Amino acid sequence: MTTDSLLLAFPNFVESEPIEIEILRELDRALESVSSEPWQNTEETLNEWLSNHEDITDRLREFAPNNKEITKVKAQQPKTGVANVFEELSEAVKQKLKEIEKGK
Repeated sequence: MTTDSLLLAFPNFVESEPIEIEILRELDRALESVSSEPWQNTEETLNEWLSNHEDITDRLREFAPNNKEITKVKAQQPKTGVANVFEELSEAVKQKLKEIEKGK
């Protein structure tokens, strides 16, 4: 289970904030690389990815306190698992990529 508010907010951030397509593709590749890994590796990979993208991390820090889903997720303890965050984030990235590519 993760209590990292940045990771918990990450799926909603991806869905609602503008992100460059190359950054989304890179995130998608990172997520795919750990899709069958234990949750500890997934969390470590996401944290490492964020540390390598300070601009996204800074925007995510600004977004996280305003993210209403965080309190909803925390209220439902089982939903805070890294696997669930990973699944939601993967879905959000793929959807956002489709939307961007469709709009070109």
